[in-house]
Amino acid sequence: MGWTINYVDDITIDGNYEYVAFIRSQLKHAKFSIAGKAFTYEDLKEFKIPTVYDKSSLRIPDVPLLPKYKAVYKFQPLGIVIGNDRYDAFDKIEEVEVNYEPYEGPVYEEVPDNIIFKDGNGKGEVSSENEFNLRVDFNRNAPYSMETRIVAVKNQGDQLIIHLSTQIPTVVKMLVSEMLEIPQNRISIIVPNVGGGFGLKQDVNYEELSVIALAYKLNKNLKWVETRTENVMTSQARDQTHELRVGYRNSGKLDYVVDKITYDAGAYLLPFTGISPLFVTLGTMKSLYDFELYYDAIVKVSNKPPQGAYRGFGRPEAILVMERIMDEISKRTKISPIEVRKINVKRKLEGDVGDVNAVIDKLSKKYEELRRIYGKGIGISLYVQYAAPNSEIMVKHEKSLIPGYECVRARLDLDGWIIIETTLTNQGQRMDNSIRKIVSKELGYDKIKVELGKTNINGYGVWASRSMLTAGNAAILAVRKLKEIAKKIDDNLDWEKIARIMRQEPWKLKELSVEECYETPEFVGTVSGQIVVVNKDELGNVKPLYNYIIADVGITGDDEVVKGQLMGGALQAISGSFLENTEDEIEYSIATIAEAPKFEIELLHTPSNTPSGVRGVGENSISGGYAAFINAINDLGLECNKVPCRLSK
Repeated sequence: MGWTINYVDDITIDGNYEYVAFIRSQLKHAKFSIAGKAFTYEDLKEFKIPTVYDKSSLRIPDVPLLPKYKAVYKFQPLGIVIGNDRYDAFDKIEEVEVNYEPYEGPVYEEVPDNIIFKDGNGKGEVSSENEFNLRVDFNRNAPYSMETRIVAVKNQGDQLIIHLSTQIPTVVKMLVSEMLEIPQNRISIIVPNVGGGFGLKQDVNYEELSVIALAYKLNKNLKWVETRTENVMTSQARDQTHELRVGYRNSGKLDYVVDKITYDAGAYLLPFTGISPLFVTLGTMKSLYDFELYYDAIVKVSNKPPQGAYRGFGRPEAILVMERIMDEISKRTKISPIEVRKINVKRKLEGDVGDVNAVIDKLSKKYEELRRIYGKGIGISLYVQYAAPNSEIMVKHEKSLIPGYECVRARLDLDGWIIIETTLTNQGQRMDNSIRKIVSKELGYDKIKVELGKTNINGYGVWASRSMLTAGNAAILAVRKLKEIAKKIDDNLDWEKIARIMRQEPWKLKELSVEECYETPEFVGTVSGQIVVVNKDELGNVKPLYNYIIADVGITGDDEVVKGQLMGGALQAISGSFLENTEDEIEYSIATIAEAPKFEIELLHTPSNTPSGVRGVGENSISGGYAAFINAINDLGLECNKVPCRLSK
C-alpha cells in the first residue's frame, strides 16, 4: 500500500507521544491471521462500542473495535503497532505478516441476507394519466476535509486528556466515558481549530476509539495522524439507490412516486450517524412538492467501509431524485422546467422557510436569461434545506440520546470583555465571528470574545446546519438576560464601568454569568434554487461554466461568509457529481480551481421566527448542487441519472 503522510504540526500538541499505525486489510472480505508484534482483537475485546441511537430495531450484531478473525471491508483495521514516530510505526507494519483466506458469504453470519433494517409506508393501487420508471444511483463520496483525523491521548494521573479533531467534543466525551466505564469528569476533550469537517468529524470512528482504548489500557500517551489514503478509503458517505415509478398528468402535475430505496450502510454503523441519513432523505423528498410518496426502504450491510456523515446528510440524495423527476415530467409534457416546479410546489410549506415566491421568481428570470445566452446544458434545482432538528425529532422520533438544543454561557470578565462560551468547534466557517457580530449588534458593544469547543456546557457541537440557529440564538438569549442583571449595577450598561466595580468585589462576578439554551420550536429552513450551466469539449469532457445560487438566508452574521459557504458547498457538489468515486481508491480526484465555474450568489433576508432571525445555511448549496449539475448534463442530451456521472466510461 502507498501511504500518504499528512504533515501536521506536532508542536500544536504538547507532550511526548508514541505513534500508532494500523495494519489494514488488503481484501474486502477474508478470514485472516496475524503473525508478528501487534495489538489485535484480544487486546481490546473488553471495550464495547456505545451509540447515541436506539439499536433495538436493527438486526446488526455488536462489532468490536478490531475484528476477531474476519475482515469485512478493504482497509479495515486488523491490528495496531506502536512506534517512536510515524515512520517507525509504518516500518513496524512491514514486520507484521497477515495471511488471508478469501471468504464468500454474508457480512455477518447473524444476518444471512445482509439486511439490517426495513421500513415502508405501504401502497394500494395507484394510477395516473401517465407513468414512467426511473432509477437514480447516488454512489459514495469522501468528505475529504483539508485536515484528516488526528487524535492524541495523554494519561495524566487519573485524568485522560484527549486532543481530537472533532465537531462534537461533548458527544465524544459521553461515548468515551461509556466505552471505558469511567466518569466523564475524568475525561478532557481538547479541540484546536479543526482543519475542515464536512460531517466527517461529526462521528467518532473505530480507529479513534481504538487509539483511546489502547492508550487507556496500556497507560501510554498515544497519537494517531490519519494518512490521506486512510481518510479517503475509510471515511465515506452517500450510497443510495432509488428505483422509481412516477405518476403524472399531462398538465405537469406530479401525482405520486413509488420508491424502492436501497441504502448501503457499509460494514457496520458508526456511533453517531447510524442510519439517520435515510430518514433525512425521506423527510426531504416531501419537503417542497405536493404529491403522494410510497416507499419501501431497506438498509443493507456490505463489504464497504461504514457510511458516515457528509455535508447534506441525506438531503442531496432526496433533492437529486425529486429534481430529476421534475425535469423528466418537463421533458415528457413539453412544459418548461420552471413551470413544472411552480405547478407542483405546495401551497403552504411546513415550517419557517422564507419567501418561496421570491426565490422562484428570481430563479425563473435567471433561467430565461441563461437560456437566451447558452441555449442548452442548463440544469435547475429548487429545494428547501431544513436545519437544526429539535428534540421532538431527535429524541421522540429518531430515539436519539442527543437532543436538539444548544446551550451557551455569556459572562463578563474583569477586563470588560463579554465572553461567549459554546460547545461548537471551528471548521473554517468563522461561526465564532458570526456569533460575535450578532452579539455585538445586540449589545451595542464591541469587546466580545467567543470561546469554542467547551465541554462544561450542555451542548452537542456542529452538525445539521444548526450552529447559528441553536448556539447563535442561545447567545442572544444569554446576553439579553446578562443585560437585565447588569442594569441593576449600572443602568447605562457601561460594561467597562461594571467590570471596574466587579474588580472591587470579584466574588460577585459569578452573578454576571448566564447560561441559556435554545432549540427551534419548528423546523427552520432556507428555500433556495440553483442553476448550473455546462458544456462539452471536443474530447467529450463535461465542463461546468456557471453556477447561480439564490437562497433566502434570513439575517446573517456576515453575508460574505455565507456566500463563501454557498460557493464552497456548490463546488463540492459539482466535484462529487462527475469526478469523485471511491472505487478509484488512491486515484480519487476532487475539483480544484481549474474545474470551478463562475459563481453568482444572490441572498434574500427574510428573518426567521427566532430571536436572531438567522437560518441554517451550512449544508444548503451542496444539497441542491448535485441535482442542478446532473440536470444540466441531461439538458445537453447526455442521459445520466447517477452520481458520479462518468460519461466517458
